[in-house]
Amino acid sequence: MTDALLGSGSYRTGKWRPISRRGVIAFCARTSSLVLALFLLCAVDDRPLAAHETIDADRVNQILAAADQAAANVKTAAGLGTEGETRFALGLVLVDATETLNRDLAAHSGRLTFNAEHLLKSLAQRDLAPRFDEAIGRYRLPRTPLEEALRLSPAAPFAVRARFLLLKAGFYESFVLDPFQLVGIGFDDLAREIAEAETVSAALKNTEDAEEAAFIHAIDLARAARLAPQTEAARSYADRARMALNAFAEAYPESMRAAAAGMILKGLGGAK
Repeated sequence: MTDALLGSGSYRTGKWRPISRRGVIAFCARTSSLVLALFLLCAVDDRPLAAHETIDADRVNQILAAADQAAANVKTAAGLGTEGETRFALGLVLVDATETLNRDLAAHSGRLTFNAEHLLKSLAQRDLAPRFDEAIGRYRLPRTPLEEALRLSPAAPFAVRARFLLLKAGFYESFVLDPFQLVGIGFDDLAREIAEAETVSAALKNTEDAEEAAFIHAIDLARAARLAPQTEAARSYADRARMALNAFAEAYPESMRAAAAGMILKGLGGAK
C-alpha cells in the first residue's frame, strides 16, 4: 500500500518517522481511530523504511533514460497506430518515478535526498515531474499519459493495467492517514471509484494487482457506508461492503489485508 501510511507524523513538519509492525501494534493500542490503525497495520511489514533506502545515481539515470526513451517513442508514434502503447509506456515510467520519490521522501523525514532532488529537477526539465500535494504530503502521479493511452486504445491489452494504476493512484491520493477523511474528492467521485474498482478487480490477471483492486473496492464501499448523505444509501453501501469484505477475506486468507478486512467487518456488524 501507499508509503504515506508507513509512518507517523507529517511530511510537511519534518517530524515524520518510519515505524515497524511492532510500533503499529503499539499505536493501535493508543489511538481512538480503529480504521486508521487498520490501514497502518496493512501498510507495513517487519522491515520498516530506513535511511539506507535511498536513490543512488545509477537509479536516477535509469529512470531518466527510460523517461527520455518513452517520451521519444511518443513523439515518433504519431500515425503509426501505436500512440496508445507508447503513452502507456511513458505512464509506467512516471508511476515508477513517483513511487521512487515518495519512498525517498518517506525514508528521510519528509525531505528528498540529493539524488532524489536531482531526479525531480530533471523530470521537471522534461515537463514530466510529479506534483507535490501539500494536502496529502506526497507526490501525485502525473496521470495524463495513462489517461491518453486509454483514450487512444481503450481495448488494448494494456488497458486494464492502465485503469488499475489510475485506480490505485486515485485511492491512495484521496486521504492522508484516515481513509474516511476524504481529501480532494467528493462522494460522487467515491461512487465512481467503487464502480471502477469492481470492474478492474474482476478483469485483472495479475494476482497481486487483483488483490489490491479488490481491497480498494471493499474499503471504498465501507467508506461510502460511512459517508453516504442519505440513510438508505448508507445501509445499501454497508450491505455491499460486508459482502465485499467477506469475499476478500475468503479469496485472500493469507493476506495481511484479510485481517484488516475482518476487523472492519466487525465495525460494520458483519463479522462471522
